Amino acid sequence: MKSITSNKRTISLICVLSSVVTMAAGCANQEKGNAATTPAAGSEPLKLSIMATYYTPQPPNAQNEAWKKLQELTGTSIDMTWVPRSAFDDKVSVSIASNDLPKVMLALKYNAAPLVNAIKSGVFWEIGPYLKDYKNLNAMNPIPFNNTKIDGKIYGLYRPRPISRHGIIFRKDWLDNLGLKEPKTPEELYTVLKAFTHDDPDRNGKNDTLGMAEYKDIESYLMPHMAAIFGAPNKWNEDKGAFTAEFMTKEYLDALKFIKRLYDEKLMNQDFVVTEELQRSTMFYQGKTGIVLGNADGAGSMQNELRKNLPDAKVELMGGIAGPKGERNMAQQGYTGVYLFPKSSVKTEAELKKILSFFDKLLEPDAVNLLAWGMESKQYKLVDGQVEKLLDNEKFTSDLLGLDELRIDDKAKELPLKGEDAITKKAKKAMQDNEKKAVLNPSLGLESETLVQKGTELNKIINDAKIKFITGKLDEAGWNKAVEDWIKAGGDKVMTELAESLKKSQTK
Repeated sequence: MKSITSNKRTISLICVLSSVVTMAAGCANQEKGNAATTPAAGSEPLKLSIMATYYTPQPPNAQNEAWKKLQELTGTSIDMTWVPRSAFDDKVSVSIASNDLPKVMLALKYNAAPLVNAIKSGVFWEIGPYLKDYKNLNAMNPIPFNNTKIDGKIYGLYRPRPISRHGIIFRKDWLDNLGLKEPKTPEELYTVLKAFTHDDPDRNGKNDTLGMAEYKDIESYLMPHMAAIFGAPNKWNEDKGAFTAEFMTKEYLDALKFIKRLYDEKLMNQDFVVTEELQRSTMFYQGKTGIVLGNADGAGSMQNELRKNLPDAKVELMGGIAGPKGERNMAQQGYTGVYLFPKSSVKTEAELKKILSFFDKLLEPDAVNLLAWGMESKQYKLVDGQVEKLLDNEKFTSDLLGLDELRIDDKAKELPLKGEDAITKKAKKAMQDNEKKAVLNPSLGLESETLVQKGTELNKIINDAKIKFITGKLDEAGWNKAVEDWIKAGGDKVMTELAESLKKSQTK
């Protein structure tokens, strides 16, 4: 298996926004400026407007002491626009179309066609040439930067994530109540889901539990988890320079059949096609579901949220499910979201450099630890070089809510937490172990013009078919026809273009 740190590039892949943005990028006045300099004493703070997202019921409070301390450290005055995750992608699309952009904009669906088109038309600053002037930005991992490139250029600062984060979180107390062992195979996983649904795992005498819940974006967790288990490729299969889509393989169809089995037997929520991600999480927090297909590093927070309602609940991280090809885990791109800098609001090169200086300061140890732990003597104290929280988890989370959205560090400079809970330690170890069994996406860094232009249409064909197959509205013959429709609608060109892009990249 190739190392996951091999030199892979970005991908022009799943395009989910519906309208193509046509924008003329105005020519920005450019001024020479010195990079990565600290503001002189008494100088005016840099005014920053930032649009980011949140996942909680209420938006973060960016006016508390921790946020004020961040602005003091970085010499800034920050105006945050918070948009709920469920509305964020549409907000990005509308903001670009209306040219109503902040100075710093988080892009989560970074490869969406309208955004790619806007980048190529010059709406955002190219920042690659400036990174060498900033000690900390220049030291960031080059692989995720490479994976974010558009036309070979770097336009944004990525938010790092482990290369292979996926993990299965489950109710260990339910498993113990039923006298079952942790599942190691797909069939054993099915058995546990069935028992969690029908055998009263919480021992309350009621038929009110469900094996697992899913939500409408099945590409986030459900499909990658199951496709990995059943041996499918990661988005694309590359063999001797030729590409085929993951859903064209038998292994992928086997994964769909397994999910359909869970749906048919009502071991998962029947309304997943209209369920939001927060609703899915809430069902777990309320003790209604027993398994979550998610990210390993989310296990600790899910345990904390669950215990607010059920203090005695026990949460565990599953060791791994071995399918026909053994234990596998889909590799991810190494980042989640990219911060972009619009030329319409960042009008000069000098201002861009000041903003990059702000982000460079976020990678200094004092800022890294402020974003992670808050303020010493307020939210934490140091004991033998380790962080000891001074607040309960709920108050601690409330004080620091939203700060994590600004983090662009890989946590290497972060102070260790004293008495870190076992499940969080296990999650960190699991993500390290995942790297050894990570399934790479061979299309990273390759380009397909057809995918950029027709991605939304092509994705709709196959994504609709997945939902219909799972819910019984499409049989196997219908599924195969949908795959053929995808090929005829442009999928054949996408596969050809990826092959040509690969060949071109190998001759450079």
